[in-house]
This record gives sequence, structure tokens and C-alpha cells, in this order.
Amino acid sequence: MAPSLSHYDLVVIGAGPAGSTAATVAAAAGLRTLIVEKETFPRFRIGESLLPHGNGLLRELGVWDKVAAAGFIEKFGARFHAANGSASKEIIFANGIIPGLEKTYQVERAKFDALLLDHSRETGAEALLATAVTAVEERSDGHTLTLKSTDGDAREITAAWVIDAGGRDNLFPDEAKRRLEPEALDRRVAIYAHFEGVPREAGWRGGHTAIVRLDDGWFWTIPIDAARTSVGLVTTTSALRASGLKPEAFFNQTVARHASTRALLGDARAVIGFHVTADYSYFRESFARPRRLLAGDAAGFFDPIFSSGVYIAMHSAREAARLVVRAHREGRDLRPAEQRRYTRELKKHAGVFLKLIRAFYDNTSFSVFMCPTPPLALDRGVNSIVAGHSRLTWPIWWRFRLFLIVCRLQHLFPLVPRIPLGDRSAPAAVPAA
Repeated sequence: MAPSLSHYDLVVIGAGPAGSTAATVAAAAGLRTLIVEKETFPRFRIGESLLPHGNGLLRELGVWDKVAAAGFIEKFGARFHAANGSASKEIIFANGIIPGLEKTYQVERAKFDALLLDHSRETGAEALLATAVTAVEERSDGHTLTLKSTDGDAREITAAWVIDAGGRDNLFPDEAKRRLEPEALDRRVAIYAHFEGVPREAGWRGGHTAIVRLDDGWFWTIPIDAARTSVGLVTTTSALRASGLKPEAFFNQTVARHASTRALLGDARAVIGFHVTADYSYFRESFARPRRLLAGDAAGFFDPIFSSGVYIAMHSAREAARLVVRAHREGRDLRPAEQRRYTRELKKHAGVFLKLIRAFYDNTSFSVFMCPTPPLALDRGVNSIVAGHSRLTWPIWWRFRLFLIVCRLQHLFPLVPRIPLGDRSAPAAVPAA
């Protein structure tokens, strides 16, 4: 379907959670909005685990009731394991400091993304699928965009504003997407598929995300419906290359080597082919220009140990759309201070997760994270961050600050029992709650 207009107030590139969020906010504010998506829907994606702090954003968009009625699996927490089966820790969202973050959902992304896209259409946005944006030319009053459909048809449209929520792909020349910050984490690669027959805990704990900390990465299982489970492995690109194995063989070898991964996977079998995603963590230097903003994975993405990807993407898109709506109503470009603030605030927001991710990857700090009874209820603050509350209010700030200090001191003194990692095999049963 061709766009109904040749000029829009806003064109949003990408129809994932970030793109649909931006389009919904802008359309609800009365802007003529078009979403352009290179793929057709439904389409496969990982990142199936939501965070409770994102529930408020879904309510703000007016889509929460639809998500709650969609039949997704309820998620009340997560369980973390050492690879050799020597330690396990359960995080329950309700045990955090911030009220109202007791649960969220595990979602099949094909269904969830389509739901958000349909809601943006109902709000007033148009959507053009199976169409790529191949060029964006800046003009004094906006942009000219070249669109090319999968059947080869090309056309141009104009827009006062562009929000690029098209992910890490760079389908058109864009200097902003080429300029990256120095790498904050080691280069990693994810190998993943959907499985059937993955064992689950009984009752409400059956909706937990399970994560296993490995020597050079981590392993996940996320239940996405009654039968299927998202299963994946994150490792360093150097470890994968050094093995000389193809990704699926490396995945199978890793599962076989560790007690916790064997127990979590049991006799399950993959029901789709394995997917591979490389360069797992990156951030652009700047997210904003006078009339164009980056949102979601187009701006940056950190290793998703704590399932922050969808929440950060939607949060960034909402903030981008709010800036566009305000400036459009005032008939002006984004001011330099607004551009800097948008970039700075989003990096600060994501940076809280980055600090926790670094602690998780550090072999010594991991023992602090896994401590079952940390002093001063430090785990309540960490629980709230794991639930997505990365705005560090005082009760969270001092606990998280002290947690990071304890992580540093753990390198000098064993303040908590040290957890051995490695391949030493413990009994294969995963500790139950």
C-alpha cells in the first residue's frame, strides 16, 4: 500500500517497539505520521522479556489492556545460576523497593510487535511495510526520503521530522550511525532459537527467565507460550572463532559442558533454525540532529542480560517523539541543548544497566550479585533495577552505590563467599525455590 500523502509531519523508520511507540505518541498529538518498515509482519525477533517498569509506558500509550489480554505468560522474576550448578539465586520483582513493579510479561515478539503496530495505526499513524528507506536527504525545512519496496518500486516523500528506529542496520548513508562510542563491553555474539520441551518450574515461577553465568558469557531460557521457549547463548566473538565450530555446534557443545545448562534444557529440541547476532553492544556518539533523532537499537544497545532492550527502546522513542511534538508545535528545529540533553539522558538511563552488566560479567563481583542474604538489604535496590527502575531515587541510589563498592572490595577481601565458575560439573539438578 502506498502512502496516502507525499508529505508528513513525521516519518518513523522501523516498526519495532521503538518505532510503534514513537508513532503512537506523535499521532496521538495530531502529527501526520508514517511508519516505514523494511520487513513484513509478523516477523521473528528475540528480546521476548519485558520489564515491569515498562508497564507504565504501555499504559501511557493506551495499549496495556491489549497486552494484558493477549495471553502472554506472566513474569514475576528471574533465576540466576552458576554454570557448574554450585549456586542459584531467585530475584522476585515484588521484593524490590519500588511498589507497583510486581509483574510483567514474557512475549512472543512477532505477536507483541504486531500488536503495538496495530495500535499505532488505530491511533492515527499510517504504516508502510515491505519498504526500505534507502536515502534521507536533509533540507532546510525537513527531509526528502527515498523509499523502495520489495517489488522494486521507488518513490520519494518529504517529512518535517524523521525518527530512525530502524535498528542497527544502516540501509542509507548516515554519518550519525557510523560514529560509535568506544566499546563498553567485549565484542559478543548471540546464538539462539525457539525450543519445545524445555522444563519449567511449577506454578507462577514457570514464567521466570532463567540465566546461567558462563566463563565467557551467559545462557538464557525465556518461556514465550505454553509450548515454546526462547533459548540462547551469548559468548565472546573470540571464543566462538577460537573453537573453530559453527554456531549451532558451539551452542550444543556449551550446553553439554555445564551442569546448569544441561538441567535447564533437558531433552528439549529446537523447532526453528538457529539465528546469530554479532556486535551485541554499541552506542552512537550522538542521537539527535536539528530534525532527526535516533531511537531504540538505532541509537544503541547493551548486552541484554537483564532484559532491558525493549524497555530502553520504547523509553527512548517516547522521549524522541515528545521532543518532536513540542518543537513541531513551536515551528522550530531542535535546539542544540535539546539534542545534547536527549543523548545525555538516554545514555545515563542505559548506563545504570551497564554498571550492573559489568558487575555480572566480573567473576569476583558475580559472587556479590549472587549472595543470597547481602547486608543492608542491598538486593532490594538491585531488584528494583532488574525490574527496570533505572532512575536512581535515593533508596535505590545508596543501595546500588554500596553494592558497587562491595563488588570492588570483594577483589581485595572475600566479603561474601566466592562462587567458582568454570566447567566443574555439579549434580545436574538445578536448585529449586
